[in-house]
Amino acid sequence: MRAVIKSKPAPGVEFAEVPKPKIKPDEVLIEVKTAAICGSDLGIYDYTPAYSKMRLPVVMGHEFSGRVAKVGKEVKGYKVGDRILAESVKACGVCAYCRTGHENLCDASTLFGIHVDGGMAEHIAVPYKLLHRLPEELGYDAGALIEPLSNALHFVKDCTPIQLGDFVVVQGCGPIGLFSAQLFRLAGAEVIVTGVNVDTERFKIAGGLGLETVNVETEDLSAIVMERTGGRGADTAFVATGAPPAVAQAAGIVKKRGRITVIGIFGRPVEVPMTQVVRREITLAGAYDAKPENFDQSIKLAKSGAIKVGELITHRLSLEKAGEAFEAAKSRVGCKVVFVP
Repeated sequence: MRAVIKSKPAPGVEFAEVPKPKIKPDEVLIEVKTAAICGSDLGIYDYTPAYSKMRLPVVMGHEFSGRVAKVGKEVKGYKVGDRILAESVKACGVCAYCRTGHENLCDASTLFGIHVDGGMAEHIAVPYKLLHRLPEELGYDAGALIEPLSNALHFVKDCTPIQLGDFVVVQGCGPIGLFSAQLFRLAGAEVIVTGVNVDTERFKIAGGLGLETVNVETEDLSAIVMERTGGRGADTAFVATGAPPAVAQAAGIVKKRGRITVIGIFGRPVEVPMTQVVRREITLAGAYDAKPENFDQSIKLAKSGAIKVGELITHRLSLEKAGEAFEAAKSRVGCKVVFVP
């Protein structure tokens, strides 16, 4: 079958013909309809240190949706033809984190597109317990974006306490940033989203979603935040970018006893102004991945239209155009790039 793979411990990806997966008794074979490129896939493309322990070769991709093509003999509740999407992480279910409801932090998790073959292919084998039904109201493109929306929902709802009327700065206008900004707004916060010169198209998408944007290369973010908050600072800075300077910038714009939530994955060490964090009693926290319950919650939000999903897609390409697709994603000429196998 046709697939996008990572085969070497070096920058780049490849289009290749690989064997069609064989399913285990508790798995279903999914005919992939849409698979999306995630920001972490760009780290894999560049082969940054954060991904140096991944399995090679591997079929890439953990954001996908499709149709059930074959069912293992132990599968319950699903049949051929069902429209589905899947969680990206298979947790062990027995470690301390899994037993306390933190499957996203599992000690022995496996991730599609990193440890096992992923969804940038014509077919993928998936344990049925990771599946979620895709409502008829949502297309396959939207279905593939439920996974990143679920991550954003965990980051915002589970990890970033806010109150009605809070002022939130979302640093980064990529898909996770735009999903998170919508979620903060839905919770009653006043939100601005930041980006840089290269984010022209993403600024347009943000505007179409009714979000306010600030270009930090041409505007003074700190001055804007202080003016809008009466000199106090933002209640929350949400670092949705892997750019190392963003963490220090966040520390400079939040109020005393404010909060910084960091969700970006960084390709090099990050300098944190800890004296400022200490003296101003800033809470600095990370947030990672999604919990299983975040998927059904996200499906409901997308189905109702409360969170706009498909509007983030700017490129739809075939698997054969893997190089073009990744270059589009890396250059940020658009927002969400998807494959249509």
